[in-house]
Parts: sequence; C-alpha cells; structure tokens
Amino acid sequence: MTSPKRLHLHLMKRPKYEVTQGSESLLVEAQDTKPVRSRARKGGLSLLPTISLDVLFEIFGFLKPIDLLSLARTSKAFRNLLMRKSNAFIWRASRSLIPNLPECPADLSEPQYACLAFDPHCHNCRGVGFNIIWQFRVKYCGPCLRIHTNMEPAYSKPVITRLCPNLTELLPTYIFRDLRLRFTEMIQTSQYEALSLRLNGLNSAEQTLIIEETKKAVRAIREHADACKAWLSGVNRARSDELHQIREARKRVIKEWLETEGWKPEIDYHTWWKISKHRAIKDSRPLTARIWSRVRPILREYMSEMRTIRMEETLYNSRRRILLQAWIDFLGEPASFPNTDVDVLPHVADVARFKPFDDIIKSPAHVVVERDTFLPAFVALPNLVRNWRRQVDQQLAAIITNGYPKDYVPAGDIRQLATSVFVCNACEQLFFWTDAVAHNCSLDFPRGPSKERNDSFKEQVARIAYYSLGSSPWSPKFRSSTVLAIHVIRSCCQDPRTATLAHMDNTSTPFYCFACHPDGKTVMHWRMGLEHNHLHNNRDQASEGSNSYLGDRLRTYRCLLCRRSVGAGKLLRSMTCHIEEQ
Repeated sequence: MTSPKRLHLHLMKRPKYEVTQGSESLLVEAQDTKPVRSRARKGGLSLLPTISLDVLFEIFGFLKPIDLLSLARTSKAFRNLLMRKSNAFIWRASRSLIPNLPECPADLSEPQYACLAFDPHCHNCRGVGFNIIWQFRVKYCGPCLRIHTNMEPAYSKPVITRLCPNLTELLPTYIFRDLRLRFTEMIQTSQYEALSLRLNGLNSAEQTLIIEETKKAVRAIREHADACKAWLSGVNRARSDELHQIREARKRVIKEWLETEGWKPEIDYHTWWKISKHRAIKDSRPLTARIWSRVRPILREYMSEMRTIRMEETLYNSRRRILLQAWIDFLGEPASFPNTDVDVLPHVADVARFKPFDDIIKSPAHVVVERDTFLPAFVALPNLVRNWRRQVDQQLAAIITNGYPKDYVPAGDIRQLATSVFVCNACEQLFFWTDAVAHNCSLDFPRGPSKERNDSFKEQVARIAYYSLGSSPWSPKFRSSTVLAIHVIRSCCQDPRTATLAHMDNTSTPFYCFACHPDGKTVMHWRMGLEHNHLHNNRDQASEGSNSYLGDRLRTYRCLLCRRSVGAGKLLRSMTCHIEEQ
C-alpha cells in the first residue's frame, strides 16, 4: 500500500492517472493533503509595501537620501512610490537631514540630485566613482574621467555664434588635469550639440534672447556647483578629522598597553612614529572588545619581530664582527686552529649560521662575547663544514642533472666529470665544480629598486646580517652548461660520459677559433676553448661590433698561502696588497 508521503510527492509532479478502479480513493487522499506554506523570513521588508502611506511617509522622513535610493531600487512598488513627482516632499525631508547641503537645482529632480550627490557609482560604467563634476551633473570613475567621457576641450570646438564667440560663457566648463599636469577647460559634447541645434536657423534677435537666457543658466549652474564643492569639501574635511581623532585615540590606547606589556625599549629604539605604521595600529575603527581580542596577538607578534630587529642591530651585529675578525685570522693562520679536509671552506656568513656559532652570537645581553668565546665552536668546525659542503654539492648536482640532454646517463663521480660546467647568472662566467663553490656571486644579496622593496621580517633580518658581514649565506646562482661541454669534449675525440676534468687536462688538445683567428696561429687550451665558445654564444648580449666582450673581464686571484674559502677571490691590486701584508 502506498504511503501518504509518496502520494503527496506524486501529486506535486502532477502525473496523469488513468481512470481505473481505485483512482477515486487516490484523489480523495490527495485533497486531504494540504501544501505547507513557507514562512516569511523574520526581519525582512516583505510586508513594508502593505503599510499605509501615512506610516510609510513618516518612516521615509527619517531616512537619508542614499537609503531612499537603495529602497527605490528594491521593487517596482517602491520605485513607483518614491519616483512620483508628487512625492518630492519625501526627498526634501530626507535632504534636510544633511547639514549645509545646497538646495536642489532647477535642472535636476530630487532623485537625480540625490543620485549625483550620494550614489557611489560611475554614471558611465557603473563602477565605483568619486569624481563628481557638478557643472555637468555627472560622476565618473578614474578611467572614465581620463578618457574624457563625453567631454572635449573648449578650444577644439568651432564658435557657435558670433554674438558670443566665447564658449565658456555659454556652456559649463570643467578644468581637467591630465597625466602631464596640464590644465584644460573641457565642455560636454552633448551640451554643445544641443545648443548648436537650438541656435541654428534663428535670427539675431532670437539668438540674443537665447544667449542671455543661456548665460544666466550657466551662471546659476556655476554658482550651485561652487556651493556643492564647498559642501563636499567640508564633509570630507569633517570625515577626515573624525577618522584622525579615532586613529589618535586608538594609538594612545595601544601605546599604553604596549608599555605595560614591557615593549617600551622597542618603542624607544624604533620610535613610535615607525611602529604606529602597522595596519593594526593605524586602523580607523574604534577599539571594541571584539577587535581587541583579535588585535592583541597580532601586536605581540609584531613587537616580537621589532625586538628581534633591535637585538640584531644593537647586539648581534657587534658579535658577528668579532666572529668575522676571528674567521679572517683562521684563514690566514691555519696552524693555530684545527684542520679540515674540505677543499673550500664556507664564508663567514655561513659560519655565523652554524648552531654553535649562532648560539654564542644570540646569547643573552649580559654575556660578554670576545674572540676567545668562539674557540669551543671552532673545535666542532670540521664536522660543520662537511655537512655544509654536502648540502652545497647536492644543490649543484641538482643543477647539473637538470641540464642533461634526454637519455643522457653519466658514469662516475659527477663532481669529477668534465661535463659538470656551470654558468653564473650574474657575471656569465664558466666554472667547474670547485670553482663554482668558491665563486663570489654566490654570496650576493638579492637587490631591487628601493621603491619596490616590501621586505618581510626574515628578509629584514637577513639584510641586517648581510650589512654586518659583507655578504649573505651561500646560495646557487648558476645554470648548467653541460650541452656545450659535451660538444667540446666530443670534438677532442673523448667520451663525455666518462671524461674527467683531470683526464681532459692531461690530453692537452689544442683549440683555435676560425672566427677570431682564421690563420690558426693562436691556439688555446681546452678550458680556454670552452670558455671562448661560451662567450661567442653570448656575443649578442654585448654591444654590436664590440669584441672587448671576449677578453675584457675582471679576473680574480686567490692566495695559495691561505686557506681557500667562498668569496676569497681578489682583484690584482687587492691581491698585491695581501701578499705585501703576508
């Protein structure tokens, strides 16, 4: 037997029943089942149109013009009621709630005037527009204003009548400022065309009468536009003062709370002017209990970052400079410190990040840190350097393997192969494995225009350490040049999969460049040939017709009496001074 629920569902779908035995009972049961009426949402305005007009008019008298505009756009009933000319008193009563607002001009209706003064939408594209041109009775957004929507310069239009050759007396004008800060008097094209049609075909007397009427209307429009500008300027000024008072009150409360929480040293060091730039402090909303509960964790995190920056600049930087001097002595006098079995030592910027050294640098402020304080950390340096070199080799190996051709499988240690060639993205020089580890460009801090900088907290801390140590921690700035190396090695009749760097150096296959020396008298070592080939491939990056790109580069040298470290390369003049000091 079918349940009543299923009967109700079938009836909602309106099935076509055949006249058979038992159908009458189905219809009887269906008639007994009444559809459930949906309840109206509580708090809605669905019953508002059913209220008497006297009550509605009393309610409308307490609404502002922007509220009446929004209400008129909700339904046709409200639109017909509010847009009726006989109900203009509603808009006048609403406009009286706005202090110092000029009266509605004669050329606009009350709803049009309210839309011009309070509606935030552009009259051209319906986007958000804040540029009100009171003379033209329009409001534009920035893009529509820049493309001169329905506007043209007054000097570009021909004179309408010789009785008044100055168009600015016959038409309202708007002073427009373009991107080059040039000021131009603009007129509305539609008004110009309408006035031209109105004066066309009239005699002098009729034109004189119309011109006088037009001048009078234009003067009234300009006077009303000036009054509206003064009113809007006062409203904006009052709103700005109100927001300023709210911000100042919020800042005072937050500053008192931060000082009671123990953040006064940070306020004194960074200055309250800088700290108050945070978005949670300079917000223009009053501090409520709900906002306080959300803002306090944000402020604690922000002030913790400010404290870290203060400690970095006032305490940790001086300790890093002590470590820098100790590291320079370590590189120049290897006998007085434990030896390491790594061919290239890290830069002091990486050493300062090793945990034993970092713990000493970031020890409490009451701890006195001197050069001898770092001696226990130097004891653990060999293991730390091995771990660092292992990470560096992994990063370089990833760069080389990504540059291999398809289905290319090398044999042997990748660090010893002659195909492991890197190209620096900064200076475009070629390097083999060990030279790539020690290259100076790996220590450069990423720099950009000061106007585009929006450093995060970690970037600010890294920049502080960079300025104290003169470099940033090692980071690969290379790309693979394996394809070029494979081509050069094959030209030497060697297998690039197994050819090592030492084997290629022992073969001593001479090279010469057909493009630079067609006579073949100038020969090069295979390393120089590889570099020469790379420079020829990148010759388009140099100036056209300049051959100095192939040879005029700053070469760096290193001292064989000192331990080799990252960034130890020096120019010839600096190397001469270093040797004299040694």
